[in-house]
Amino acid sequence: MRTKVITAALALLLGISLPSLAEAANAYATGSVNMRTGPGTEYARIGTIPAGATVTIRGCLTGYSWCDVSFAGRRGWASSNYLQALYQNRRRPIIYVGPMIGLPIISRPRPPHWRPDRPRPPHWGHRPRPPHHGRPPRPQPR
Repeated sequence: MRTKVITAALALLLGISLPSLAEAANAYATGSVNMRTGPGTEYARIGTIPAGATVTIRGCLTGYSWCDVSFAGRRGWASSNYLQALYQNRRRPIIYVGPMIGLPIISRPRPPHWRPDRPRPPHWGHRPRPPHHGRPPRPQPR
């Protein structure tokens, strides 16, 4: 009976700790990499991660092309082309070891929380207005 209790307790502890291990992983910048407000070069740059710096990866897009990272108290997106993680005692590119180290996949990136001092991506706010159905067009002045 005691063995069952210990086994159940260990299984519970392992079950609690595994999700937290998969939530974040440390990585290293292989060169100076821009941290951006979203996953792509069209998003605003909010900082630069210097070569050799350690970052925390919260998750990556499918295919591990861009990763949600934390560095120096800021959170943003970085290209995985410049990130490596430790796997089998060697630094390896995220694109190869992401699935093996259990990096979570972010299927839909959350929109960044905009502040007035943070610029928005160029495509925001430039959407065409829908046509006004049901109203005749206004006559143009002559």
